[in-house]
Amino acid sequence: MSAEPLWKRLRMEKWEKHGVSPEDGKVLTKLLQDLAAKKEVRAMKASQKLWTLLRANPSFSGAVRPYLQEIFHISEPAVRDEINDLIELG
Repeated sequence: MSAEPLWKRLRMEKWEKHGVSPEDGKVLTKLLQDLAAKKEVRAMKASQKLWTLLRANPSFSGAVRPYLQEIFHISEPAVRDEINDLIELG
């Protein structure tokens, strides 16, 4: 894991190298930042949107998996359950 904060690494991520368009990369960045939010409601909404996006674009799973695993460790139990479901999609 890098010494850079998560939000900064997400913004610096070159999503194109994972086959993700710049537009979808922006969406993924925002959703992953929201998933990592301390506010459970925001994180849960982000998990639902990520679920939909990953179901429609299974190829994104590999690109987001490391971030999901990292966010899992800083999340509340309810959000962890959602993250487990997201990880299992891929």
